[in-house]
Amino acid sequence: MSTTDVNRARDGRVVQSGLPRRQVLRTHGILVSLHTSTNAGYAIGPLEKVFYRVAVDAAGNRDLVHFTYRSMSGGWPTTLPPDFRNVAAFDIRTRNRRELESLGAFVREHRVRTVLGFDMPVGLPACRVLRKNGVRRIIAYWGAPMSSIYRPPLLWLRRLDCLAHRHKPDHYVFESEAMRESAIRGRGLPHRVTSVVRLGVDTSVFRPLPKHGYAHDAFGIPTDRCLVVYSGHMEPRKGVDVIVRTAVHLVENAHRRDIHFLLLGNRNGEESRFDPLYRNGAAREYITFGGYRHDMPAIFGSADIGVIASTGWDSFTMSSVEMASCGLPLVVSSLQGLKETVVEEETGFLFPPGSIIDFGQRICLLADRPELRSRLGLAGRKRVIEHMSLDAQVARLTHILRTFTDE
Repeated sequence: MSTTDVNRARDGRVVQSGLPRRQVLRTHGILVSLHTSTNAGYAIGPLEKVFYRVAVDAAGNRDLVHFTYRSMSGGWPTTLPPDFRNVAAFDIRTRNRRELESLGAFVREHRVRTVLGFDMPVGLPACRVLRKNGVRRIIAYWGAPMSSIYRPPLLWLRRLDCLAHRHKPDHYVFESEAMRESAIRGRGLPHRVTSVVRLGVDTSVFRPLPKHGYAHDAFGIPTDRCLVVYSGHMEPRKGVDVIVRTAVHLVENAHRRDIHFLLLGNRNGEESRFDPLYRNGAAREYITFGGYRHDMPAIFGSADIGVIASTGWDSFTMSSVEMASCGLPLVVSSLQGLKETVVEEETGFLFPPGSIIDFGQRICLLADRPELRSRLGLAGRKRVIEHMSLDAQVARLTHILRTFTDE
């Protein structure tokens, strides 16, 4: 952690939380620690906003809240309020002795007693340093699977290893039951130290819009085409190649000219590796790579079908909640936590990972039946409003943080 970063944090702590004085009861700091650089994008940005709300709610005074990132290479965090300056650079996963000593000094100076750490594993050297310097409670928030699933006797050994670590998080929060399962049946965590908090979205922002409007116009897609949209990473496990091959199959083999595929999230020419799959055929007119966008509510809200075709591990993704909130029926791979995003035949459909035939059939079913799209989409949005709103996510996570902070 640099001296500049520490001083910048110290100089900025001038704005009160706005709560009545009688409600500002705490005097101990809360540290939110992320292992990414600033402005990492994708699903991390919305989580940073949630962590900020949760930490301020739990502390009762935002002067007591601090954020650390692995580095400030992405610039000042745009996900936090512009006048919030309690930000520093520190890699929570470091094993460097001097950096760990710097972390200890930071924790002591700001009287940090509670830490909310993103993807914080068991046995992290920083946990020992945090405890030594006054931290009483550590809550780890996991946005990824913690482990593969193991069977005895290897699982028993991992449980023993987990028990052997004196300095580790007190509680682990996961975004899906599948993630929690990987921690219990893979890493060996006891069930009692885990919770599941679903991702949430602002349902007033992610909402249905007139179909065949904004998205079709923004990308020059003919309005007589049913628009199938994907948004996310382009890495192999996300199954973007499955979406492209399915599009090729529907256009060239099933002769469907009424369906268009819009794939978003590509950066720095990532889409070029898919060129050999479709560029030399008729499907090139029915596939659009739209890049990394900041107008996703309008795109999702005016599209017709949301898809995620992952072939490797995937879980309860932010894009799936956003699409469902916009009233899109989902067609997703039947994988781990990803299948938790859909109530089969009520809010969407599941299909065997990698099967372009099954995937294509479900897309065609929805494309051919507008009334089915509407019914499933409305049911999906209702499910999000009731169980996966941003307020619900914040409330559940705040309850966990307060529970440990108050002990």
